[in-house]
Amino acid sequence: MRAPLVALLLLTLAGCAREDRSIEEVLRQRERALATADAASYASLISPAYRDKGIDARTKRAEIAKTLAAFGPVSYRSLSRAIAVNGDNATVNSRYAMKVTTAGNPLELSGEETILLHREAKDWKIVGGI
Repeated sequence: MRAPLVALLLLTLAGCAREDRSIEEVLRQRERALATADAASYASLISPAYRDKGIDARTKRAEIAKTLAAFGPVSYRSLSRAIAVNGDNATVNSRYAMKVTTAGNPLELSGEETILLHREAKDWKIVGGI
């Protein structure tokens, strides 16, 4: 009786690890887009269903493009990250540090963020929190 339960638990844990890796990859792509000031790459990670604080996907993509054009490459580093997956939805809570240059002056920022993701077809996309 225990063997089937253990096998089911191991399969569940393996599935969770695979989801975490997929979500981590989205976050790595986001960091690369920031580091290279690639607004198009960043925009590709945002779901058409993005809604956060009254902002939709089109507005968020334009906001990111404007920000990256103003700052240029952003040095972003995740200090800690916790991923919680619930079916086709995921929440990522993290602490970060970043460096940007504005008007020729370097600026260092740190903080916490919560990013919401949703699985669309096979890919995870950002639906809120950025």
